[in-house]
Amino acid sequence: MIKMNRSAYPACLEARGQEWTERYVAARRKNPAAKFSWYSQSCYRATRDALLVLTQEHCAFCDGFVGNEGRKTLEHFRPKSAFPELAFSWENLFPCCDVCQSAKGEKYTELLLKPDESSYRFEHYFICNFADGALHPSPELSPYEQQRVEKTLELYGLNLPSRKVARRRELQKFLAVRDEMHIDEFPYRYFLMI
Repeated sequence: MIKMNRSAYPACLEARGQEWTERYVAARRKNPAAKFSWYSQSCYRATRDALLVLTQEHCAFCDGFVGNEGRKTLEHFRPKSAFPELAFSWENLFPCCDVCQSAKGEKYTELLLKPDESSYRFEHYFICNFADGALHPSPELSPYEQQRVEKTLELYGLNLPSRKVARRRELQKFLAVRDEMHIDEFPYRYFLMI
């Protein structure tokens, strides 16, 4: 998770987000099983594309390239099923890969680290095991902060075996060509910068 600095809302979301939120909340009140959908696919794409610019086309959670191994999706940090009033909230939306989104699903806890928090810094919360590709809570964290890291690793599946292997593989590639390529051309930048 690399720090994400938000830009201004996309114009369509600013113009219609409140209306769509009210519409979705009303639908959920009427039928708690009401399905979510974007009321405008062009606004969905504009929102997704604006968020992808902020992360240089990387997933906000694992930092893999979004779209390479699945669809370019938007993650509702606080699930829209439990927080329908945040379904169209710019601050609740993140670019996400299929793996992270599938791992988290509709789960949520206030412990989760949020990459756009003003105080968030990867190097404060995490340490990398370069031998096996795993991420761990920094031992210098308070017990509460360590719990936040553990919950984030768990819910987004950040230490799945395939992800640890992928991080080690990208580190080897990066070390071989780091003088010729920019770090943003690689996934798992946080693993390469430490």
